[in-house]
Amino acid sequence: MKATKFFLLCMITLALTACSKEENKRFSNADGPFVRFFLLVNNNNEALEFPEINGGLQPVSVFDKTDIKILKIPVALTYEALSENITVNFESTSSINMSNFNISPNNLSFTPERLIDTIYVGFNERWNPNANTELNFRLTNVSDQNIQIGMPNNDASNETLLVTLGEVNPTYLFETPNQQEIIGTNGEVINFSVLFPKGYLPSELENFNLIEAINSDFNYTLERLPLTNTSTIDYKLTLNEAITIDELEFSAQFKLADLSGYTLSGSSTYSIKKPIVIDRDLSVFTANNFYDLSDPFYRTFGENWIDNSDDGVCEWRSFNAFTFPVVVTADNPNAVLYDDMGNSDSSDDIYHHAFRIGFVSPNDGNTTNSFNLKRWFNNEASNSSNSPGFNIPQALEFFPTNGNSSSDGFVKVIEQDLSISSLEGASYVISISGSGTYTEIATGIFEIQLELNTFNLELFGGTRTVYYHIYNTNEYEELEPISESCFAPIDL
Repeated sequence: MKATKFFLLCMITLALTACSKEENKRFSNADGPFVRFFLLVNNNNEALEFPEINGGLQPVSVFDKTDIKILKIPVALTYEALSENITVNFESTSSINMSNFNISPNNLSFTPERLIDTIYVGFNERWNPNANTELNFRLTNVSDQNIQIGMPNNDASNETLLVTLGEVNPTYLFETPNQQEIIGTNGEVINFSVLFPKGYLPSELENFNLIEAINSDFNYTLERLPLTNTSTIDYKLTLNEAITIDELEFSAQFKLADLSGYTLSGSSTYSIKKPIVIDRDLSVFTANNFYDLSDPFYRTFGENWIDNSDDGVCEWRSFNAFTFPVVVTADNPNAVLYDDMGNSDSSDDIYHHAFRIGFVSPNDGNTTNSFNLKRWFNNEASNSSNSPGFNIPQALEFFPTNGNSSSDGFVKVIEQDLSISSLEGASYVISISGSGTYTEIATGIFEIQLELNTFNLELFGGTRTVYYHIYNTNEYEELEPISESCFAPIDL
């Protein structure tokens, strides 16, 4: 058996195993028990994977597949009173002789505890989008004759499913944020990934060196981990020496190689850094002033200097962003214990960075308005799959005056690349940096004054510097205008 076919079979086996652990979903069957295809497709033409459910979507009978990931087709049994195991058979046909794809399992099974099973379709070769390739699926019979095939209505019974194989333009990029930090201990391990949002074909990457080293200040080993899905390729970097000099920064940089048949759409570089260690009093815990995990709607609030109405007039424009701690390991020099999980086992303790905060949406798939970036653009995609850069898990770092001030100090933007895209899929990478100060302007109320530097040659013509005031409350005084120039939103 070829390695690529073995990979595909392994992927399907792993998916089947995961399915058995998913939550069960039941449906009302006032018109009697029935079984049907239950493929939901979102507005981005992405097939949802069970148990991901969107109540506003209806199951489709035709799906145009425009990625090369394994297609997971849910089949749902509606039978609330089911008391025994049920088997459902299906058949599949293709409009062309395309032998290098696999469909499994051979039949579907349902139990009183599991009323959804899944058909997996995986590909090992590309198809010709101009060949009008179609895969037809039809439910054929049920082991219990009382169960009807298809939903009992005249509009959409969903007893058949047509999958058309459309044009595929796969992309790849480094994960966001495109950097990680190390402590500097010999043998330390860092894991990071290359993302393939529309999947990849293992046969096209088996013998390809996807990551190239740019430079490094330390010795390491980089290993590509076994391929476990068709959306990411994971890597493990192992530090082969101890870095004991705290006064200097050490880093290793990598870049993605040009990959034929795939478009680079996002961060093309990745950095592993051992930062300068600065003596700071952990008891000050500056970051804790800017988030509140007991409040799920907690945000920081701010103003940025912008021509928001595109009328040539600069003004302070308000915004807010969901704000969260940065989770670190216990050996991080800036780690503060957040939760010991109520037991004496230290292995599950949760630590927060005492001087860093991030901006992230609390809702999976969504993004927050970090630095008011969403108002910099028109026609931007705001979901995390297309514009992960609107979430910045590590955004700001605080440096208290003299290392121990609880009321003021220096603040630094954590340098990184942000990936965003337009609604049509055009992708952009924005590099950010910057610095400023923070001050406790009243009891418990902190103000950050910040200059954010952003670089993108196509969007900004180079580097753009933007001015901010950010607060840990929405109760702050109106700001006076400044004489600095500003910018209007850009159409992506």
